[in-house]
Amino acid sequence: MQIKPKKLLRHQKIKSSFFYQYNNIVEAFFDKEKKLRNKNFLIFPEENQLSFSYSDFKKEFLNISIFLKKYNLKKGDKISIIFFNQPEFFLFYFSCLSNGLVLVPINPDLSPREIDYIINNSESKLVIYSKKISYKIITLKKNLKKKISFLSINSFKDLKVYKQNQFLKTPKKKVFLHDLAIIIYTSGTTGNPKGVVLSHLNLMANSISISKWLKFNQKTISMCIMPLFHNNGQIPSFLSVMLSEGTIVVTPGKTSILNFWNLIEKYKVTFVSIMSSILSILLNIQKKKKNNSLKLITSGGQVLLKSVKIQFEKKFKVPIFENYGLTETSSIACINDFPARKRKAGSIGKPLPTNEMAILDNKSGKILDANIEGEICIKGHNVAAKYYKLNNNNKIAFSRGWFHSGDFGIRDKNNYFYFRGRKDSLIIKGGENIYPAEIENVLYKNLLIQECAVIGIPDKMLGENICAFVRLRKDHSTNAEEIKENLKGKIAGFKQPKEIIILNNEKKLTSIPKGPTKKILYRELRKFYEKRK
Repeated sequence: MQIKPKKLLRHQKIKSSFFYQYNNIVEAFFDKEKKLRNKNFLIFPEENQLSFSYSDFKKEFLNISIFLKKYNLKKGDKISIIFFNQPEFFLFYFSCLSNGLVLVPINPDLSPREIDYIINNSESKLVIYSKKISYKIITLKKNLKKKISFLSINSFKDLKVYKQNQFLKTPKKKVFLHDLAIIIYTSGTTGNPKGVVLSHLNLMANSISISKWLKFNQKTISMCIMPLFHNNGQIPSFLSVMLSEGTIVVTPGKTSILNFWNLIEKYKVTFVSIMSSILSILLNIQKKKKNNSLKLITSGGQVLLKSVKIQFEKKFKVPIFENYGLTETSSIACINDFPARKRKAGSIGKPLPTNEMAILDNKSGKILDANIEGEICIKGHNVAAKYYKLNNNNKIAFSRGWFHSGDFGIRDKNNYFYFRGRKDSLIIKGGENIYPAEIENVLYKNLLIQECAVIGIPDKMLGENICAFVRLRKDHSTNAEEIKENLKGKIAGFKQPKEIIILNNEKKLTSIPKGPTKKILYRELRKFYEKRK
């Protein structure tokens, strides 16, 4: 069956025709399950070696579909899920998508205030969360403005609702390529995160492209080390492997890095998608590779230093494929050539088959010739429909038939792309996107602080870390540690500044530098920080 995408927006239309075999991502799973009933699908090393065959997994998520009926949810309703890398995430993910519900995955490490914003902004009808974060949910429930249902889960095993003789049928609700699937919240320049609206088409297009580009097959075994509330954990590490009929080993993330090579050996992992900061950590912890099963690593989300790449490949004999993408492009938009011998050194690669890329002049919007720096822009089936309830942002970001990334780069005459930098002040810390405004908005609530500004600073392990500049009110005093203490519980731990510079104690810079329009000059703060060091 060949399905042609309908209702494409201008920034999703591409020159080449691309057809799909399935109407939605769950329909694809059902087809795979018919052929692969007893094959290992998901393995959880940290869950007492829990594993699901394709058939086991189908049975369990259909069981949850029955359980969710009592909430009287309608197609298109939003459901927030807050889990770590655990079975419940996948089970609710498929159960909701199979019924035409829209998933809103939330980072469990966010503060109650941040979680509350996403739940309310997305207009979620139901919040399903791990009991491990119950203390956060109790806090935000007190301030709820709308009636929202909550479901606390310790284990999916608590939801056994079907009888032994009950025949589990696939959902009857029709779900199509253009139907909404997920809203992933990414950092916003205004301080609040932006909801990126992704359809089943977006997920399908990106997953198929990655799978074909990297030549995945039934022998592919992926280790999902990236968090599942991220598009990286969901698409390159999971859905692209599912579509190729492979197996996914799901690890808890950060704690798995020290055990990285042991897990690779034990489960004969062939593929891992990670941030470049993890490559640096693996080089520094002095662990040895124990077998040759790992065939490739994809790396994106932040700049991969040439020295790190050379050292890693020399030590571990595993090729790294640089890629580029954003939440707004579902995940990867371009990737270096496969196999390794075809790679172009220093490049983020070529566009995937389901999207096009160009370098545009930021003012005129014209496509620039080769080797001229401009803004990286993308259009295609994997490009998000819009930001949720942000019309002004949509008019800017999705304009002239392109998604404007806000990143600068160049394209050579052979259509290889090269990343040059960001036009805004986004901080990428260990793959996490953090905008200064997110932290500044919280700092400003401290009555001791007159003004503040936040920048990214170099970090060998994480790529970037966070430095906050603050100017205290007249006749007030405090220190960096007290300010950090005041931030606890108000923003996520990974957004806490590593350094805080109190300008009242400085001689060469006593206030936040600003331009004629009173806009903060972040570049001047970076210059000051570099000279200060």
